Amino acid sequence: SRIEPQTKRRNSMTDIATRDLELDVRGLPCVNRRAIIFGSFDRLADGESLVVINDHEPVGLRGHFEDIVPGRYRWEALPRVDEAFRVRITRSAFDPELAREGAAALAALARHSCDH
Repeated sequence: SRIEPQTKRRNSMTDIATRDLELDVRGLPCVNRRAIIFGSFDRLADGESLVVINDHEPVGLRGHFEDIVPGRYRWEALPRVDEAFRVRITRSAFDPELAREGAAALAALARHSCDH
């Protein structure tokens, strides 16, 4: 796996340069991925982000974030690059609106999933 800072971007709320931690978990065994992602998330300060790069859409990961830290993260799907799924996860102080958004997103995913 590769863990490295992503290029600088501007935080629109504070207009200061920030860096996202980039976690490429595609080469890791599935059993280790969540521990690495949550360990990295736990080290973030409020407002800091990590970008997870995965070989499949991280629907299950979103569910785990809702179970473990509801209302304390922002989930932003990023454009796919080279067939890789990418999502930016930003740590936040508790926000009831984020909790509602997360619950609504999971409900929508559940309505569109199938049991194969």
